Amino acid sequence: WIAPARGRPASAEPRSEIESLVAGVQGRSPHVTGATARAGGSQELAGSHGRCALQGSRRGGLAALAAIAAVALWAAPLAAARVEVSGLAASFSSLQAGGSPDLQLTIDLASNPASDDPRDLVITLPQGLVANPLAAQRCPVADFKADACPAGAKVGSTTVRARVEALLGAEVTANGDVYNLVPGPGEPARLGVVVRPPLAGAQHYQVTVRIRGDRGFVIENVMSGLERTAGGLPIRIEQITLALAGSVAGKPFLRLPTSCRRADIAVAVRSWDEPQVETRRTVAFTPVRCERVPFRPSLSGTMGAPGATSIGATVPVTASVITFSDDAAVAATTVSLPRAVGVNLRSLSVLCDPAAFAADRCPPETRVGTARLASPLVERPLELPVYIVRRDNELPALGFRLYGGSIIGRTKLGERVTNIFAGLPDLPLSRFDLTVDGGPRGLLQASSDLCNTTTPRDAEATFSSHSGIDVTISTPFGVDGCPPGVTRPPAATRYRLAHGLAVRGESATLLVRVSASRPLARAVLTLPPQLAATRRSRATVTVGGRRLRGRAVAVRGRSLRLRATRPGRTLVVTWRGLRAARSLVRALRARRTPRLAVRLTVVESSGARRAFRLAVPARRR
Repeated sequence: WIAPARGRPASAEPRSEIESLVAGVQGRSPHVTGATARAGGSQELAGSHGRCALQGSRRGGLAALAAIAAVALWAAPLAAARVEVSGLAASFSSLQAGGSPDLQLTIDLASNPASDDPRDLVITLPQGLVANPLAAQRCPVADFKADACPAGAKVGSTTVRARVEALLGAEVTANGDVYNLVPGPGEPARLGVVVRPPLAGAQHYQVTVRIRGDRGFVIENVMSGLERTAGGLPIRIEQITLALAGSVAGKPFLRLPTSCRRADIAVAVRSWDEPQVETRRTVAFTPVRCERVPFRPSLSGTMGAPGATSIGATVPVTASVITFSDDAAVAATTVSLPRAVGVNLRSLSVLCDPAAFAADRCPPETRVGTARLASPLVERPLELPVYIVRRDNELPALGFRLYGGSIIGRTKLGERVTNIFAGLPDLPLSRFDLTVDGGPRGLLQASSDLCNTTTPRDAEATFSSHSGIDVTISTPFGVDGCPPGVTRPPAATRYRLAHGLAVRGESATLLVRVSASRPLARAVLTLPPQLAATRRSRATVTVGGRRLRGRAVAVRGRSLRLRATRPGRTLVVTWRGLRAARSLVRALRARRTPRLAVRLTVVESSGARRAFRLAVPARRR
């Protein structure tokens, strides 16, 4: 089973046989004694040497050469002595992206030479395949060692198959359980595996869990010190099966990635005799039906503080993104702040060097804010310092460190200050707050009086999910710190837009969904150059849940014009049969994900007009 290192007496036998054979060939011993029967080759070699030694000196030279060659061939595997993962299989009860299926992982092990045994198992789960340690009870480590964990802490089971050498290699199977343990300081989770071999005491193993941000946010699970004996008898582990429950007591425990790309589970093993040698094997799986994973992010924010609302004042700004725990994870964000704030250029005089940022050694004076992350996987939100980091040939950008990995954005300046974060990990978040501090070294300053009712306060953001959905949101930021009696600016219309493009061959379907806090009466949707309407193109449009027909929907060139007789707060456009340009088709065949610039203008029933430029991702169907 899966035990303090105990030397195996037989481990020295192959080396003794080699020494005896070589000594016999050199004439120090005319016969071989004590040769063991661990392998048929060694038995046959020992008999051949005995016959050769009795045939006299005339054939002694040939016998010596033959024996040396045989010894060399027999001994060669010793140079590559190791324990290998000879087989690996993973099965899920469902491959629905973002789902909570049961998982069974079967690990086959082989030893070369047979005297070595596995010591450590390292199971690396891909980004996005996570377990929620808060979904089950947590068993204290002391109770786990006493085999007294509550039933509510059980999250899986295990089966270990081994051979007992002292019983003529008899195969024995031991069953056990997997528990959710109280993690150690700084650990996101910890598991406990207890194996109960027949006629022997239970064996307990703690599995340390780490999120490796330095390796692409994979989840590394390490189980160390696998035993070499059970009940005082040497054993050889041949197979370990771990089964984890998708749900515990009705709560999701496992979660598949929310991306429908290939993902790999890797298992590595290190042995007792050669712990410096690690062998590994991977098994792949691909989640499916990403379009069924919801994606409903929302955006809110505040700017200003008492005494920091006037023109030229350095102002604190907080942008908050809220998502649902069962939604697809956010892969990228583009947030454009209200036009009322700009960059305080004086704050860029001291920047953190990229090398210092990667080593988590930014100078304190380069800290400009705080990132606060709340996740259903952790009891308390993570609070991380945010730094302003120098970027080669680009504007300085905001960055923070997460689980040993670097999250660094990009900055764009224009009519608005825009911050872009790409490559975010596929980890469930319920809330993300990014606060840029004010004060003398504040990064942002007010370009307008924030308390003036005419000051523009609308922020815009586009969120891209790992499941392939983009959502664009426009919402006003609140203002803190206005003097008493000052009338707050009127609330602006909030917008939420989701969009995507599916391409099959040269035919494309464009989908745009709009939700607004005020009724919409008209809209114009304009295609990019990579798309064109044809005679076979058909647009289905609903406003407020009612379908528009006849002259209410008109196509003019690349534009679709809509007029609703009854305004509504939702607008859904499904435009089928569009012709995709060959350049777009080639890009998709090359497994790229181009983004097309689609323009949308909406007119509210009040006459207020709003224009959006959507970066719509194109994907093959």
